[in-house]
Amino acid sequence: MDLSAWISVIALALVIPLGIATNLLTPKVTGYFEKRKLIKSNRTKEQDIAAYRSVEAFKNGKRDKYASYIGMAILSVFFALAANTCIVIMVLKYQNLEQASELLNPPGIFFVLTTLLFLLFSLLFLIVIIGTSRRIEHFEEYTAEIRKKWGEDAV
Repeated sequence: MDLSAWISVIALALVIPLGIATNLLTPKVTGYFEKRKLIKSNRTKEQDIAAYRSVEAFKNGKRDKYASYIGMAILSVFFALAANTCIVIMVLKYQNLEQASELLNPPGIFFVLTTLLFLLFSLLFLIVIIGTSRRIEHFEEYTAEIRKKWGEDAV
């Protein structure tokens, strides 16, 4: 027997058990994915409501928003300084254009990626400050958005 005959015999032998397994396992797999989606949805809802409660406390004066802003700004400045330090080190190490091709080697790529990561974290903390401030200023719209997304009894 040649190779194609063996492949067809093996395929014929596997078709029936795989068909039965598919019919038996489909409800379990579907239930697992639905349960996972429900768990993720509940976790997202809890996170959204916790963020809303925090913004509400800032709006009502129960928590000091400026302490939070200062903490985020300090973290942003810290990561920006770390990125700038990496840039200065790269400039000092690769001052000649001939040495700049060494940036494509693993240590250079690691340094560039680390610098980009620090810059992204710095921007992330600034975006959080701006987003929180916008939510406080437009609190009624933010409340309507949360109620529309999670229902009237969510907040």
